[in-house]
Amino acid sequence: MGLDAVHRYAMVPPGKLLRPSLMLHAALAVGGELGAVLPAAVGIEGAHVGSLLHDDIIDRDTQRRGRAALHTEFGPAQAVVAGNALFFSWFAALSECRRLGVPADRVERAMAVQAEAGVAICRGAFDELAMRGDLELGVGAYVAMARAKTAVLLAAACRVGAVLGGGDAPTTELLGDFGDHLGICFQIRDDVLPYDPIAARAMGKPSDSDVRNRRPTLPVLIAHRRADPKSRAALRHALLDETEPELALCRIRAVLERTGALDTAHAMADDYARRARELLTRLPATAHVAHVRALALLTWPAH
Repeated sequence: MGLDAVHRYAMVPPGKLLRPSLMLHAALAVGGELGAVLPAAVGIEGAHVGSLLHDDIIDRDTQRRGRAALHTEFGPAQAVVAGNALFFSWFAALSECRRLGVPADRVERAMAVQAEAGVAICRGAFDELAMRGDLELGVGAYVAMARAKTAVLLAAACRVGAVLGGGDAPTTELLGDFGDHLGICFQIRDDVLPYDPIAARAMGKPSDSDVRNRRPTLPVLIAHRRADPKSRAALRHALLDETEPELALCRIRAVLERTGALDTAHAMADDYARRARELLTRLPATAHVAHVRALALLTWPAH
């Protein structure tokens, strides 16, 4: 029942391992060595999982990856402490990379990328809390929040991998931009899932979380902007006043279908994915760059 047991529960079995995969592929794409970067890849997965532990407490979600959320299984205080420890492990991992032979200047630059990303992620989470219930929120403000909350960590994974692998500044920034575009795409797709009845059943977490937390996600914002006064009022009531989350979810789905908001959100996600893939065409056509592209195609297929 110690901290290690709590961390094992949080991290095993793993999720998609998207962020560590991006980091390793980015390092290999610039000529880095897998073994020397591997600790940093483990560390970024720890940081991601730590953020999920805190998110579940904030959102009062009782499930994660198809089983009891950690705060439900061990207690919220334990989940907070365990999440904090995982954040620190992200930085401790860079020391291990140094011991494995990564030059000190690369480790220092990677540390700066991680620190900036950590602050940005917290800012994104804070902004999301402030946006609760705001249906007048513009799409631009939503994208800025999604970039800080989600895309920043994917971009950091690519940048840190490139830095530790010895990539030059232009290549590092290009890979970072790739991660940024894919991160926004990923967040949009995640926002759409609860409103797709088939996909919602396979989420492994409560599909009504966004509704319970009065979260104005992209499809809801698009629908509110397009809806007629009656549908707009129904949408507002469902998100802000409805006391039964499942009923609210059904009513929101109906407005999203009438306004075509889901198709528009999917199209935006597809566009970010396309822009991400186009960035990779500026890199040499090596096997490792092809692996990065394949990962993007696998994770974000066109709708």
